Amino acid sequence: MERKTVDVAVIGAGPVGLAAAHLLRKLGISSIVLERNPSTSFHPRGHVVNARTMEIFRQIGVEAGIGNVSLPVRQHAGIGFMTSLAGEEIGVIWTRPGGKPTPQELGSSPSLKRSCPQDEVEPVLREALERDSPAGILRFGHEITQISRLDDAVRLRWTARDNREGEVEARFVIAADGARSFVREALGIGMSGGSMGQQIGVYFKADLSRWLRERPYLLWWIYNARTTGVFISLDGRTRWTYNFAYGQEESRSDFTTERCEAIIRAAVGADDVDIDIQSIMPWRMQARVADRFQVGNVFLAGDACHPLPPTGGQGMNTGVADVHNLVWKIGHVLSGSAPRELLSTYEPERLPVGAFNVEQSKRNAEKMARSGLAGMLANDENVSSKIEGPEGRAVRERLALEIPKQREHFDYPGQNLGVAYESAIIVGDGTPPVPLTIGTYTPSARPGSRAPHVWLTHGDRTLSSLDLFDYSGFTLLAGQDGRPWTDAFAAVTGRMGLRGAAYQIGAPGHPTPQDVGWLDLYGLTASGAVLVRPDGHVAWRSRVAVSDAVAELEEALSAALGFRVRPATAAPGSSEGID
Repeated sequence: MERKTVDVAVIGAGPVGLAAAHLLRKLGISSIVLERNPSTSFHPRGHVVNARTMEIFRQIGVEAGIGNVSLPVRQHAGIGFMTSLAGEEIGVIWTRPGGKPTPQELGSSPSLKRSCPQDEVEPVLREALERDSPAGILRFGHEITQISRLDDAVRLRWTARDNREGEVEARFVIAADGARSFVREALGIGMSGGSMGQQIGVYFKADLSRWLRERPYLLWWIYNARTTGVFISLDGRTRWTYNFAYGQEESRSDFTTERCEAIIRAAVGADDVDIDIQSIMPWRMQARVADRFQVGNVFLAGDACHPLPPTGGQGMNTGVADVHNLVWKIGHVLSGSAPRELLSTYEPERLPVGAFNVEQSKRNAEKMARSGLAGMLANDENVSSKIEGPEGRAVRERLALEIPKQREHFDYPGQNLGVAYESAIIVGDGTPPVPLTIGTYTPSARPGSRAPHVWLTHGDRTLSSLDLFDYSGFTLLAGQDGRPWTDAFAAVTGRMGLRGAAYQIGAPGHPTPQDVGWLDLYGLTASGAVLVRPDGHVAWRSRVAVSDAVAELEEALSAALGFRVRPATAAPGSSEGID
């Protein structure tokens, strides 16, 4: 039997597990990734990669690779609603008029929201990980059969597809093993919420380009008497999925290749289309949240703790943000620079975000349904049976009035960039919270918020303020008169044994802001400073200089590392075995 010892074991090699492995590699943490499937995904599954996730991919060095295999931005211009691809357009929501990023997008982030299906995302992450990591870190075809919690570690038993068996002992485990998580079930963690119906996703190839020239849409919502559902353009030409609901009286086995071909032709609105079906995947739209995200040294991430409806495209993105929040904390605990109490902040920071995204995605689906635009949630017979008949014009006009009201379903900068944490490791500065508005992102450097993006010039380079944030340590941004802060930061991090970097933005030898209003954006004067965590969220802020910068920063860093968090009353683990 093979036996291996690592610092962190990751269960699941979907986008969340692979992103966790990249972050662990950046920190030099020994790890292994165990995936029960034989390889990366074949079915495209999710496709939305929001701007915040692209920022994280930028930090781990795969942003360009993801961009290269994404749907071209010019073909990611809007969301269409029609009777069929060849039929009448009922309405459209333009998210990028003219097929170009909006000024708001370009001003909010150095990274653009992209559409990149999971069967393209995973190979990019996998290839980069295998290129930069020790051999054997990725173990496909390895299914976890037992998890046992030890005093301060976890033991995993696995069985490979060739019947080999082995054990991994890890200090910590990140379970990113999907909505039917073995780990969550083994730990006895309950879930709230439920299912929202059953759907079929068909991945197929067909040249549909003749209908796309004037309609550069990402999604086509289809409503006719034969089918209602949604097309997702994967490459803007020949790779597609079509998702639709089916009733409780039907079985997934009823949807043969021949039947799915007929449904797709009805959605296209033409019989002379050659359709090559690659896979047919039944799935359930879920809206659930785990009661706990952590048990001892085991952490749930992604769909394992919050399977979301796809209505809003938040699933993979929420999971990647989970591990971005978690891994730096594990790294500091492993290095001895932070107490294990730091890890207890993962759940209070991420569970509210997961719950909010689940609820918002559910609201999106229900709002569509109430408007008659249910699509893949359910087939609204009152719409589909009339939309092409004598009453069709009135039905289409009614739907057209409802379409603009769905914008937050498809355009949500505030939801993905406006996340702010409230926890024991965030040092408040007395300023009021910035209200989170789904459709509008309001940049803020209030402690807990994602530090805003600002374009900078440094020597002959143009870079984002986000590029200054190294995942291995804390970053201090001070105004041009903030030399006392940068000196104090060097002294405190040296004394505490921490990695970090400090910048006087606008001072000679330091990055220069291209926007002179950066201090107002960050809520600072020229003598103030902010402390940014490895995950890019603000930990502490001082608008002005103080009399003892060393003491102030020492207190801020101690708080941000969990030294002020009360120890848990229960033991961190037990020798209990869980089969």
